Amino acid sequence: MSSFRKGAMIFVENMTGPLDWYKDTRNGYDLFSGRFLVYDRAGNLKDYILGQIAFRASRTAEVYLYDPPVYVSKHRHGGCMQLLTPDSKWFKLHFEKPASSFGDAYTFVEHMLTEAFNLTH
Repeated sequence: MSSFRKGAMIFVENMTGPLDWYKDTRNGYDLFSGRFLVYDRAGNLKDYILGQIAFRASRTAEVYLYDPPVYVSKHRHGGCMQLLTPDSKWFKLHFEKPASSFGDAYTFVEHMLTEAFNLTH
């Protein structure tokens, strides 16, 4: 891939979020599904966590993580995750100030997960 194309792709992903996420509109809300990527300090991909970002009538992001690793719970925002149902592996991430765009929500969560990984590894 040319450096121009790679730079353009990074710019677009920083503005809109990653291009490998899928959007589904149903029952009046937008649901994005994909993987949050986790990087080490050198910028190498080390892990990923399945997730969803939903926008309902309020137009603020609701973020869900599927079976997050233990290192996420040790992060300062680890207590912001709530198990949805007792037999589920889905957790909802509660924001102090919810994001209003997919790109903002994705970027915040990816940074949080990467920080959590690097604090424990």
